[in-house]
Amino acid sequence: MQYNHLEIVKIEADLYTVKNTNNKCYVKLGARETNYLFTCLGLESEVDESVEELNTQEKVELYGKFDEWGFLNSDSEEKKKTDITKITICNFNPNEFLEKVPKFIKGLFSIKGAILLLVLTICVFTIISKNAEMIYQGTVDCMHFSIDKYIIFYFMMIITTMFHEFGHAITCFRHGGKISSMGIMLFFFMPCFFCDVSDIYMFNNRTKSFSVAVAGISVNYAFGTIGFLAYYILKTLGYDIPLLLFYYYANIGFVAFNLIPFVKLDGYWIATALFGVDNLMDKSILTFLTGLFSHKEYQEIECNSKKKVMLFIYGFIVLAFRPFFWVISVHSICDFLASKNLDSACGFIVGFVLIAVIKDVVTLLKKYIDMYRSHRNRILRMI
Repeated sequence: MQYNHLEIVKIEADLYTVKNTNNKCYVKLGARETNYLFTCLGLESEVDESVEELNTQEKVELYGKFDEWGFLNSDSEEKKKTDITKITICNFNPNEFLEKVPKFIKGLFSIKGAILLLVLTICVFTIISKNAEMIYQGTVDCMHFSIDKYIIFYFMMIITTMFHEFGHAITCFRHGGKISSMGIMLFFFMPCFFCDVSDIYMFNNRTKSFSVAVAGISVNYAFGTIGFLAYYILKTLGYDIPLLLFYYYANIGFVAFNLIPFVKLDGYWIATALFGVDNLMDKSILTFLTGLFSHKEYQEIECNSKKKVMLFIYGFIVLAFRPFFWVISVHSICDFLASKNLDSACGFIVGFVLIAVIKDVVTLLKKYIDMYRSHRNRILRMI
């Protein structure tokens, strides 16, 4: 149903998605919490009246969250704290453009596109198996590029990354979702494009969510594979362009990097769809903290033991991986400065980033400790 600025959609027997169209806040609530939201809005509840009512303390805490999310005031906008891991530089709304995308391009983000990728993959492996020596020599040539080749490669990857994000956008739009924004951001201080496909929270079909998550890396894989085939064809015609082979390797590496499921890259959203757990990061970290601090409450979490153990392990890895991911970012920055003969700047950069890392990790821990103390029962009930 639609109520002013809120869209409330039933996605399962006792699970609802609430979208604040003003601030693009998406929240999944259980039947008890949704029933109370109707009460707070002064509406007749559309939830089964037989559901258990919240106790007084739960109502107080949840009312505060409703207010924070902007559910209770149609004129309010959610005040978001600055997240130094994701700093937006510029953005735009792409929905008008997406409406004009040709049908045949949209069709590539379907089972037909997957079959085409499989055919291209078979072609690549066949070529590699029959021309291993040629591919090896081309790989060696990739290690001796001049600066102009790297500049060309850099712009090739920028364009590819743009198409990567449009892959997410086209697939989400194709399944009925809307894209609130696309643009450029600093992700752990590294520049990258982004596409906000939060509307997948409104999908009640896990297959759709999975296809949106995998669409971006499919673009990289397809472009890289086409680059490899172009390298081989041109090579057989007498034109040796190892940059195309390097482009193939780079895209394969980009796909592998994006499949990391412990930070909110494509791999995280793929894992969320595969495991069928929304807000996977929050729920897994809370499961880990509950198992760490309250074994009794951990045993009472209502899900099968295999899933519970998976969430516990995943939550631990997420917390441990965060500082590790920062280390990778700092190392990349230092390597870049060293390649530009700016070693003297490394100390200053590392010191600055170290302060940012400590602040980020402390903020993260504080967020989840507060969440564990105040909202773990409500959140863990929806696993």
